[in-house]
Order: sequence, then C-alpha cells, then structure tokens
Amino acid sequence: MNREEARRLLDRIPVLKHACDLDLLVFFARHPRSLLASESIASFLGYGIKDIALSLDVLLGAGLLKRAQTPAHAARLYVFALDGAHGGPDGGWLPALLEMASTRQGRLALRETLRRRSSEGPGGVMAQDDDGVIIRPAVPPQAQQGTHELRPSDRQKRRA
Repeated sequence: MNREEARRLLDRIPVLKHACDLDLLVFFARHPRSLLASESIASFLGYGIKDIALSLDVLLGAGLLKRAQTPAHAARLYVFALDGAHGGPDGGWLPALLEMASTRQGRLALRETLRRRSSEGPGGVMAQDDDGVIIRPAVPPQAQQGTHELRPSDRQKRRA
C-alpha cells in the first residue's frame, strides 16, 4: 500500500483531515456501540481531550457517528452510523479504509497523506511538533468558552 493509494482513498473521504479523525473513525468502526466518556476515548487512542473533541465533532457533523447522553453518567453512547454511502453493499469507501488501516504500512501511508494535506492546506503551513505531527490550528477564543488550552507538552501522541 503506497501513498498514491492512500491519497486516492482519502480523496473519497473529504471529512477526514487529521490523524485523530482517522483513528477515531477506525475505533468506532471496530466498536460500533460504545458507552464511553471522552476522557476514556482520549486515553485509549493516545490523543489529548481537545483533539478528541474536535474529531468527534467532525464525525458527528458528517453523520458517521451518533451520540446520546444519559443524565446519570458522564459517559455517552456513541453509535457508528454505517449506511450504503459509506460502506454498504455498493462497496463504499469504509471497507477499503478499514482494510488499508489494518496494517502498519497502510496506517502510515494514510497518516502521511493526511499530514501532507494539513500542511499544504488552504490555510498555509500549520505548526508541527518535533516528531513532525501536525498541531491543529488554534480554536477561536469565542469557541473556547469553558475550555482550557493544552500545552503541546501535554499532548499524547498515538504511534502508528
């Protein structure tokens, strides 16, 4: 699996912009009904809570995930929304994505393609940490109400 295959596949999935988006999508494809708190998901995948929150919003906004919260628990029920457009009988992009992401070489190719897209995106080059991992752009102050900023040293990275 090479980068060209990864690029062609990701061209069919414009909603995925960051490695966290990809890892979260694969997680929910493998665990389609999950009762978890966001902190648990962050711990399982090795990302900061802020990155998980942004990626959850991406998947929820794209209709790939549905969320329900019970007032008695901090955990939320996440249900992976699989339909014909994404992976049904017509052979949508999901089976191909999961197959590619099932190997280390495939995950690396997908993550590299996402990294290149992020750094070459319309907003110009984004910040990168010492390992070459793209750091998401800052959230505008009006969108940060009730949140705190994480320092780059606080971020946990998931190794492919």
